[in-house]
Order: sequence, then C-alpha cells, then structure tokens
Amino acid sequence: MTSAKQHIYRRYFPSLNRENQQLTYLDSAASTQVPEAVLNAIQNYYQHGHGNVHRASHQFARQATNAFESARKTIAEFIGSKADNIIWTSGTTQGCNMLANGLAYSLTEGDEIWVSELEHHSNLVPWQQLAARTRATLKCIPILNNGDIDIDNFKEHFSEKCKILAISHVSNSIGALLPIPELVRHAQQYGAKVIVDGAQAIAHLDVNVERLGCDYYLFSGHKVYGPTGIGVLYGKTEALEALQPSIFGGEMISQVSCETSTWNRLPYRLEAGTPNIVGAIGLAAALKFLKQFPLKERLNHERSLLNYALKKLREHPKVELIGTPMMRVGLISFVLKGIHPQDAATLFDQYNIALRCGHHCAMPLSKKLAKQGSIRLSLGLYNTQQEIDKLIEAIDNIMELFDE
Repeated sequence: MTSAKQHIYRRYFPSLNRENQQLTYLDSAASTQVPEAVLNAIQNYYQHGHGNVHRASHQFARQATNAFESARKTIAEFIGSKADNIIWTSGTTQGCNMLANGLAYSLTEGDEIWVSELEHHSNLVPWQQLAARTRATLKCIPILNNGDIDIDNFKEHFSEKCKILAISHVSNSIGALLPIPELVRHAQQYGAKVIVDGAQAIAHLDVNVERLGCDYYLFSGHKVYGPTGIGVLYGKTEALEALQPSIFGGEMISQVSCETSTWNRLPYRLEAGTPNIVGAIGLAAALKFLKQFPLKERLNHERSLLNYALKKLREHPKVELIGTPMMRVGLISFVLKGIHPQDAATLFDQYNIALRCGHHCAMPLSKKLAKQGSIRLSLGLYNTQQEIDKLIEAIDNIMELFDE
C-alpha cells in the first residue's frame, strides 16, 4: 500500500496531526485515538441541547432520546443484531460483571465455568468471584507454547457440567485470534451459555454475532475509535431474558409499589439509571466513520501493516517475539534482549513512540510466555509503514546504548 493511501485514514484524527507533536502512537489496544467525526458529534449534542432520555416531553428530551435510540440501531447494524438486543454498559468490564451477577442464580455447587489462560482480567476475575460465591468450579483452557489455546484439551474435558464459557475473540496480549464459531458449537452442544469478549476484535474484524452464534458479545467504545465510558453488551433475546438485573432503579422499572416492583421490557430492564447518552452518540459516530470506508480495504490496510511489522521485528537480531499464534490480529508483543520491558518502553517514549509494557492485564498468559512482561505494539487505522520503520530505527538506537 502506498504512503499516500495509508495517510488517507490518518488525516481524520486531530490528535495525530498536531504541528508540534508527531507522536507515533502504537498503543491502540489500550485506547484508540478519536476521529474528528466523533468529536463533532459530542460537541453537537451538547451545543444543541442536552436532555435526559425517555423521561420528558420537551424538545431537548425528545432530541436526546431520538439520538440515543438511533445510536442503538447503529451499533446493532454494525454487528448484525437487532436494536432490542443491544444493552449499553460503561465498557467490557462492566458487561462481564453484569453477566457474572445476572447468571449467578443459574449455578449450583459442582457446576463449571470455563475461561482460557489468555483472558484479560476483566473476563477472568468476575468469573473467579462468581465461582467462589456459588461454589462452582472454574476451569481454565490452557494455552500452547505458541500462545494458541489448546482446543484439543478443551474438547476432551468439556462436559455437561459446564454452564458458562467466557472466552476472548482476540487476545489483548499477543493478538491470537480464537476459533469462536468452533468453540461456540462445541459448548452449546452441552447446553452452556457462551460469552465472547470482543474488546480487541471489534475494530479489526468483520464482527457478525449471528454468524458467531454466541449467546453474548461484549466490547468497549474506546477500543473502536469512540469515547471512553461507553460499551455494548449484545445478547440473544432468550439469553438477555435469562439475565437477572443486578442494578436497580430508573428506566429499568415498569411498576413500583412500596412492597414490590416489576421490570421493564428489554433492553431497558438491564439499563438502570441515567445512561451515558453522549457516549452512545459518540460510539455511533465512530462506527459510522468506519462504515464510510470499504471494509475489505480497511482490513487489508491493517493486515498489511501487521505483516510488515512482524517481518521487521522477526528479522531484528535483538528482538524476541512473545507468542507466535497461528492467526493474529492487531498487535504484537515482544521483548528486547537484555532490557527490561519497562526500561525499553521509557526509552521508546524518548523517541516519541507510544507503546504499552507490562503484563497487559493478562497475567496468567504473561507469566507463562514472558515472566517479566513484554512490550506491546498495537495498530490502528491511522498507522503507517513509516511508523513501523521509525520503531525499528528506535530499537537500533536503544540497543546501541546498551551495547556500548
């Protein structure tokens, strides 16, 4: 892909086009930068009248409600769902906790909850806590030495005892792409509910929840060029109806007396309190921004960058890749030989290169593949080959410092 073609995307992001600061931003797995269209949508909402949703008949309230529910439809269309199957959350973490709390009643002692060894803590700790509360057993699918999950182990030991499988679509630490349709089919044969953490997949794949077949799918707005504080929990209708609300009050109520209450219909019965209205509008603007580009072209751009970065890092004698999964999306973890990842990340910052270092909120995986942690390069639509070249040049300079 030509340099000019790559820069078509970058020009939409004000934070990356400031005159006095040309930052090489390679930390999109933590948070993506925000395009001007999202900033404009947020500003426009506040400038033209802010009102609470579903609760008044005046003009500002009607405008807010229409924009809020239109945003829900935009998100539904983006992932191949219906609007009533979209629940607003503050992000993937809250969504995982909502599911763990809402499914607690369905577990008894001896039941099993399955996760994998590569999960982000947000899709691990809530299930640990649920297992402890219900005396269920938490099972962990091991990973192979290359970072892929051991699917043969999963199939050998999975049984009707499992009630919940909570699994990542893409690893936030090494970029491994998991075979979700295969995992879903196998788990659902035994009657298990399947939860997919799509936080690292939503910006980099053509996500269609109908094709995936999962019961629930979650993601965060700030991983897909939207604002922070907004996220999505998708669920099949029967799966959402099976969830018990864990937060009460506000819009989730239908009828209330001093003695008892009844709940509203979906999706509102799972959305207590005043929602993040402007966050939903901002996320919808982000997805509309993405939709203006042909999907194949956008994904090919990212795949080309990922392959280029992998080639350059593999060729470098001082770089050791962490994890070599068969299928990878969006990111690469590595270490510089003889340099602690924290020291390396600090030095990269001196070269105006933003990377993440540490265990990446996935300590079980990190402890198995990289005990001291690693440096994570993660890509966004705005990145270019020139930025990968700048990274490699910085690695050369850093290694010269340590070799002296």
